[in-house]
This record gives sequence, C-alpha cells and structure tokens, in this order.
Amino acid sequence: DNYKIIYFAHDNYDIAGNFLDERFRSDPERPPDELLRWHFRQAVLTNMRGAGEPNFETDFPPSSDILGEIREGPKAAERMEFELFSRFAVSI
Repeated sequence: DNYKIIYFAHDNYDIAGNFLDERFRSDPERPPDELLRWHFRQAVLTNMRGAGEPNFETDFPPSSDILGEIREGPKAAERMEFELFSRFAVSI
C-alpha cells in the first residue's frame, strides 16, 4: 500500500489518497509497521462492520490509577500489551 492515507469519513484536510511523507517513514522513532497495520485493520472493522476493538480511555486525569483502570477495563490483557508495545517498541 506504500503508506497510502485512507479516510473513512469526510476528509476535511484533503489528504486522503496521499502517502505518508518520506521523512516520517525514515524516522527511527516512528511507530512500527505492525502498529500501523493493526490500526488500519481496526479502522476497517469499525467502519465496515461496526465490530472493531472497543475504544479505550486515553485521557486519564493527573494522579489517576492508569494501570488499575486498564486492568478493570475491557480486554485488559490486550490493552496492556498494546500500551507496552506502542510506548516501548520505538525505544528498543
């Protein structure tokens, strides 16, 4: 797909059909390809079938128990794996 930008809603920014900039693609700190593919699959599932992964809370107030909220939320193991993968994969 050569990092083509796909919009599943009205594109107010007129970027649908374009490709990610080469500077982003060559940045060693960019998200791994596996995360981009996962994100695309979830967008397809959500927009075509309405059955993607649940939306997770990402706006935690200061001094809140983020780990506790993740453990008590939906799909806790998958969420924790995603959080660890997305936060630490670029620093390996």
